[in-house]
Amino acid sequence: MSYTVTLGCGCLVYVACHPQTGLAHTRIIETRSPECAIRSHAVGVRIPLWEVLPYEPDDPLVGRRSEPYRRAFGRTAR
Repeated sequence: MSYTVTLGCGCLVYVACHPQTGLAHTRIIETRSPECAIRSHAVGVRIPLWEVLPYEPDDPLVGRRSEPYRRAFGRTAR
């Protein structure tokens, strides 16, 4: 079984899986996105598994650009 997966950077990756176990054994970049800033992403390059996995930081506030919304309790608007 094979799939085409779009990475977060926009590159398209060909992923081939073992038919019985479902494990991905081949991950090759098919198309490089013009917006991709990762220098190692070139057409035909084999990429490691962790580049296909979704990014889930341990700290949910990592990568947040704005301050979290804080409501001012006990104040009234005048």
